[in-house]
Amino acid sequence: MFLRGVLAAAHAVQAQQVSPPAGPASTTPTPPTSWYVATVPTPTGCREVGPEIAGVKVYLVQQALGLVGHRERYDDATASAVRAFQRSHALPVTGRVDVSTWDALGTGQPFCVDRFVVQPALAPTAPRAAHVAAAERFAAAQVGLPYVWGGAGPVGYDCSGLVLQALHAGGVVVAGITVDRHVEVDFATAAALYTAPDLTQAPLAERQPGDLVFWGTPTVTHVALYLGDDWIVEAVRPQLRTASLWTRGDPLPMVARPFPATPPRDPSPR
Repeated sequence: MFLRGVLAAAHAVQAQQVSPPAGPASTTPTPPTSWYVATVPTPTGCREVGPEIAGVKVYLVQQALGLVGHRERYDDATASAVRAFQRSHALPVTGRVDVSTWDALGTGQPFCVDRFVVQPALAPTAPRAAHVAAAERFAAAQVGLPYVWGGAGPVGYDCSGLVLQALHAGGVVVAGITVDRHVEVDFATAAALYTAPDLTQAPLAERQPGDLVFWGTPTVTHVALYLGDDWIVEAVRPQLRTASLWTRGDPLPMVARPFPATPPRDPSPR
């Protein structure tokens, strides 16, 4: 019943949407005075597509070129296919995708699709339970979209990209973890969330809806949003899904809690 309720509510959200080893001991810091935000800053985005990034732009370029099995890595084969396309369309042959090459490829998305960021679905003054529910509804509404390594929407997500945007829907921004950084191939967003000093940590046995659950040792490699009743929503290949908490084996012993129990003292935006 719980999961059906979350998924049913998600359909309305989707229709309206526009745009390691054991962790440290449990801590319960007081949330910053402006923990929940009214708006999430717009990413810089509009980046040229090359080997330094992954995500939806690489995914769309590879789709447009008919490249299969490259898993959103801008590898040598991708660069070679881009150069061939540029030569055949009288474009500067660089092996990178700028706005001119992007437009010629006809991906169906704007060049600045990497500026996509979810805005909070409620006011900062809303109760904690409402912030948790907003994050859950957003994440559940993405179920069925394709897994895209480095993706943070709107056409696909990886595990941490889904979680990052779900936190935004719930009015939470984690310092230093942005959509711009998420697409960089050398930035491990899931590991950064696990060790983020802003986030309360708690034992897995004390998990609550809205918590972030992690897998991977010695390096964190996967994160999911906990829905309650031992259900999670996660991004895995080939597509986003809801699943049992135990599908991937035992999670790490600590969860991160982006929606702390102590309400913010000053709900003004960060």
